[in-house]
Amino acid sequence: MTVFPFMVFLFFPYEPVLASSQPAYAELPERIMALSGSCVQIPCRFDGSVISLTNTESVFGVWIMKDHAFANPGSLVVFNGTSNITKGFSHIEILGNLSQRECTTVFYDVMNNHSDNYYFRVETKTLGQRYTYQNPIYISVSDSPQPLILNHTNLNDVMENTTVNLSCSAEAPCPKQPPTISWSNIPESAHITTQLQEKPDKTQSVFSHMTFKASYMDHRKNISCTATYPRKTSNYTTVETTVMLRVLFSPKETHITINPSASVSVDTNVTLTCKSRANPSNDMNYTWYKRGQENQLDFGEQLTFTVNRMSGGWYFCTAKNEHGFQISEEIQLIVAGSAPLESLSLIIGCVVGVSAFLLIFLLITLFLREQRLKASTIKETDVSDQGQEKQVQISSIFANGAFVSGEELEMPKDENDIVHYGEINFSTPQSKSTTVKSSGQETIYAEVRGPEKEMNQD
Repeated sequence: MTVFPFMVFLFFPYEPVLASSQPAYAELPERIMALSGSCVQIPCRFDGSVISLTNTESVFGVWIMKDHAFANPGSLVVFNGTSNITKGFSHIEILGNLSQRECTTVFYDVMNNHSDNYYFRVETKTLGQRYTYQNPIYISVSDSPQPLILNHTNLNDVMENTTVNLSCSAEAPCPKQPPTISWSNIPESAHITTQLQEKPDKTQSVFSHMTFKASYMDHRKNISCTATYPRKTSNYTTVETTVMLRVLFSPKETHITINPSASVSVDTNVTLTCKSRANPSNDMNYTWYKRGQENQLDFGEQLTFTVNRMSGGWYFCTAKNEHGFQISEEIQLIVAGSAPLESLSLIIGCVVGVSAFLLIFLLITLFLREQRLKASTIKETDVSDQGQEKQVQISSIFANGAFVSGEELEMPKDENDIVHYGEINFSTPQSKSTTVKSSGQETIYAEVRGPEKEMNQD
């Protein structure tokens, strides 16, 4: 019987080894946080020196869960690009271009039981090459998002009117469904920009930046940043962080209050209080003044005194800290039963004004009256002169009638038949009087009757 030698050949998967016999590593984050019900994106880039990428169409990616050994029974191939098979997940998608050594992958609808180590493996179909990279990435799945990171420029001591930069970042484990960031208690001058940014480990986050000028109105304001994550559940998930803004500023809104009231009677105790907003406020200095008085009345937040008749008037105060000061508006204290000094001054001023007006009116009246009297005197003088002139003219008429006999010039005894004769020359017209010419010229006689008197009857 002839015995033929029997040889057994065992075939093991070919795992290429680096020339330096050192294991190759993929560029992966050591750990990434994922939100249950959402997706998680794993940034990945592999070392192409351990495998040939000449035929880029035959390069495929594989993801192994738990153990890097492909043939280890404890390992689980969750995704095999050669056969396009996904196990344990609803869907896995390699986004990176494997021919460019990019292996970024998205795992969809992750659940809490998916928390584990994951290894990346690359295979070439034509050459039969394959290599599993030694370093895993740990995916940690949680029901709550990671806390927000709020950065600011010393919000505890911000000087008024200085620029404040405030930023809030939220992890975006699933950039395809990133969280949205919102702000509350936003200052009026705020300007906000929001964008998706890549971190040094290639994971991504949503970054929101707010810039504003600090105002005293923002002092002790709680500014909140809220991130809302979409997920495959009935409700969205939110996470929030808050920071208090502290602004340094000079006194603002300085004003005075009066107790018991602004109108009091004599011998009443009155307290004036100067109130103001400022930071810091523990070193505030208050000074009291009264209108019309050069020197200050007192120092301190309150001014207390017993009212007398001279206490009425306008009061004001100043508030000061290390950053500046402010003067309050004036407030009037009225003493019942006595007119305020300002009112008395107003009354005196009105009386003086009215008196001056009446005096001026009287002087004008007297002046006009004197002018009228002068005009009347001049007029009477003119009239008198004119009368005398007329009388002289009439007398001249009778005096120049020399041809009239003396008998004719005598008054008739009969009062009912009084006749006067005169000679009037009309040859030359005169402007003011009639001149009687001498004899030899035409003479005109006129009959002039005087007033009739009643006849005495027997």
